[in-house]
Amino acid sequence: MIALLMLALRERRRAYAAIALLCFAIGALAALGAAYPRAVADGIADDEIKTAAANERMFQMSGSDDTSGAAVLAVAEATRRLPDYTTVYAAGVSVMGFGAERSVLTYRENACAHVRLVSGRCPMGSGEVMVPAGLVQQTRGIEVGTRLFLVEAIKPDPKNPWMASNRGRAPIDVVGVYQQSNPGEDYWGVRTSEDAAGVPVVLTRPETLNSLPHETEVLTVTAIPARPLLKTGDYDAILRSKLDPNIIKSSPDVKGMLDRIAAKRKYVETMTPAVVQPVLGLACWALFLLVSGRLQRDRPEVGIQSLRGLPLAHRWVLAAGVSGLLALVATPLGGLAVTLATPGAGGSSMSAALIILAVELAVIALTALGLLRLRPLDLLRRVLPTGSKVPLIEIAVLTVAGAGFAQMKSGDRSGLGILAASLIAVAVAVAVARVLPLALRPAARRQLHRGRIASGIALALATRRPSGRHLLALVSTAAALFTLVVGATDVSSTTRHTQIDLTLGADRVLMVQSSPAQALAAVRQADPDGAWATVTGRLAVSGTDVLAVDLSRAAVMRWPEATAVAAALKPGGPAPIEVSAGKLEVFIDATVQAIPVQGELPPGAYAPKARVFAVVELPGGEFQELDLDNGIEPGVHPYAVTLPPACAEGCRLAGLSLLAFGAERGNLAIQRITVDGRPVADGKGWHTPGTDAGQWSIDPAMTIGQPTYLLPPDVPAGLPAAYTRDLGDKGPTSASFSLRGYQRAPIKPAVATDIVPRVGHKAMVVDLPSALRATLGSTTPSKIEVWLSAGAPADAQRKLTDAGLAIVGTESRADAVARADRTPPALTLRMQLGAAVAGVLLLLGVLLVVSSGDRRTTELAGLRQAGVRAATLRRATRITYAMISLLGVLIGVVAAAVAWAAAQSVLPIVDGTPWLPPPSWPSPLPLAVGAAGIAVLLIVGTHLIFVGDRRGRGLE
Repeated sequence: MIALLMLALRERRRAYAAIALLCFAIGALAALGAAYPRAVADGIADDEIKTAAANERMFQMSGSDDTSGAAVLAVAEATRRLPDYTTVYAAGVSVMGFGAERSVLTYRENACAHVRLVSGRCPMGSGEVMVPAGLVQQTRGIEVGTRLFLVEAIKPDPKNPWMASNRGRAPIDVVGVYQQSNPGEDYWGVRTSEDAAGVPVVLTRPETLNSLPHETEVLTVTAIPARPLLKTGDYDAILRSKLDPNIIKSSPDVKGMLDRIAAKRKYVETMTPAVVQPVLGLACWALFLLVSGRLQRDRPEVGIQSLRGLPLAHRWVLAAGVSGLLALVATPLGGLAVTLATPGAGGSSMSAALIILAVELAVIALTALGLLRLRPLDLLRRVLPTGSKVPLIEIAVLTVAGAGFAQMKSGDRSGLGILAASLIAVAVAVAVARVLPLALRPAARRQLHRGRIASGIALALATRRPSGRHLLALVSTAAALFTLVVGATDVSSTTRHTQIDLTLGADRVLMVQSSPAQALAAVRQADPDGAWATVTGRLAVSGTDVLAVDLSRAAVMRWPEATAVAAALKPGGPAPIEVSAGKLEVFIDATVQAIPVQGELPPGAYAPKARVFAVVELPGGEFQELDLDNGIEPGVHPYAVTLPPACAEGCRLAGLSLLAFGAERGNLAIQRITVDGRPVADGKGWHTPGTDAGQWSIDPAMTIGQPTYLLPPDVPAGLPAAYTRDLGDKGPTSASFSLRGYQRAPIKPAVATDIVPRVGHKAMVVDLPSALRATLGSTTPSKIEVWLSAGAPADAQRKLTDAGLAIVGTESRADAVARADRTPPALTLRMQLGAAVAGVLLLLGVLLVVSSGDRRTTELAGLRQAGVRAATLRRATRITYAMISLLGVLIGVVAAAVAWAAAQSVLPIVDGTPWLPPPSWPSPLPLAVGAAGIAVLLIVGTHLIFVGDRRGRGLE
């Protein structure tokens, strides 16, 4: 029996080599599908740990030696005995004497291994310290050999600064000057408020602490878990590790980080099989086709064995033994290759390979059983008799897909529910591939009747042979899975990039410390053309977040609606009133009369007359109030002031303000305004905030000493704003900015939008310069930022710094994209896309093997003997596979569309909840390119099989 198997393996080595390669690929794919989620989850955990705050990745407990010091020492000793933790014990005393302010004299065990000595050495005995290199050390001239006299620092009153105690000084010798090798290293523990304030840390030995007279010594123990323990995300493992409960309770933030890691690991491990498992099923189906094709060619031998009375078990071994033997060898080898080549892969990869091996053996055994059940007479026929068969495979696939869809609809996204999209795509592809050949069979007869021999034979081969139906279903399934994953990848990428654009607002964001006016002036100096920078700020109005942007530079923003919003909010109306250096005179017609002051004034006191101030906007954007001479008098009078020298470059008259003290009542009207006698404006269009032409009056009810403003014609009565639709159809109805005093500048909703960049929902956008002018600088946005476009020069930050901006932080779109590409959905889709590509390559291999066998089939040989030309048969065969490829890809695209419409929600598209919903459908271009690529690959591959067969070898 073994000799017969070896003979069959040697004589049919090409066919069995294809089966062996397919089994190897299946084993490798199964092992990779098991290894990838773990590797990805470990990478995600590493990223989470690296970006987490120190208090989230380590445990720390502190106490003073006079209260909880014993507990700290006990925790330190207990933690040292644990294998998965690194323990760092520290003790410190607040001291005066190193600098003018307080410093901390600290013993931190094994400190010398974590510092870089600038000079000197580490402390080795009592009275020796090493000091941090820095401003204090340099300004005081402290170096190796310097003697310091330290005394304990105390703070009896929290409101007062630290002071030296009267417990006595201790002489300390400086033996080294150090810098931390890595200030962010876990060794240094959780950053405290002292670290943030830059309190110097003088390192020493415990003996030095004991020699310093002091009352309070702060003890700290830091337990640093090993990274493998954190990467698991298993907080219960922390609890089981016998770490002291006291230090666990002192560090509750660690649980939050581990919970995030556990959630991301579960996501990847749950979502990865959504396409990997269907592709493995596709591969087993391909194995069925190869084994079935080999057995069909061996039917005469099997029939002879049956006639000779060979036992069923022996016939089974002869029919399926070689294929089973190859699977037993090649599949574990594929799994082993992946296990050895993939970092982090382990026993789970080999287990997956062995599980898929069992499935392969079952497929091979059942394929052989289907042949062995035939009668010997049927086995010896060239063509098997056809009969109605129940489509068990199609029924099973549809049933499983229905169960997955029902589970998904019930809200259960585990098990079959997570596979719903893939299962629906496979079910539709299989069902259509079963029905379509039946519908196309009459077309073959019509083509032959019309004399189109090649196309007629091609249609017959594709629609009447079981292998043609199976190949069509196989192509459809592979194309459906590939198209589904390509669509999900496209939508996921679009959603991620849209979210990044909205959360950042531009390609680069610089956080600056300055006033809005200073930022506007600096940006205009660095970028006078408005090509690559704009200024933004944020504030809240009536519970609504407002983004204030210099919309004259809206093109810098990565917001599709920026241009339209800028056009809708563009300031209109009269031109600003420009004034230059000189004497400003405002002619006011006042109809006022004195009134008794309410209440009694002290002897010698009097209520001053109301006064008028001019508010000018300086060239740098700052607002300055100028006191016009004299108090308000009845009649028409000029009120003058000398404009600042800075106005030589051009200032804008931003408004007028009035201060009343309860001694008059009446109305005021502007007649004209001049500078050095030259008219610059008349009284038309001036208005109070929130009105088109409000009356400027003095009233006893006015708040004494609070300004009342009059705005020039270029300032609109309501500040135009864009608003998100979730604030209502017409936007907020009573939102306004406050001015100094009791007046308010109302916001006028002008245009609706879905989202506001950098802010999100329930928000508004206003023009920053217009907002400053509407409030005369009274309302100042916070969180001032400079947004840069992709075309910003490489030295943009230097130019802005030179213009006077203090940049305190940066964010870039490139960094955000890199982080987004490492999220669980993105990494899961990457694996699924790889699995789908592997499915297409497996499909190509199967088509190549099957098509190479079709050159010598008995069906084609019989047609050749019947007089059909060899060239016609070659063309018919090529048309057959081209037809299967094109129809299969089209069916796959349709199946993917059905699956998308029915089960898009279970695809790994988004991480969390994006500000805007993902697109309803993928972009047609990547789908068309992917589908065309599959079709061309399959058609070219099968066509090349027949290129070397020009003389009709095997068809003569």
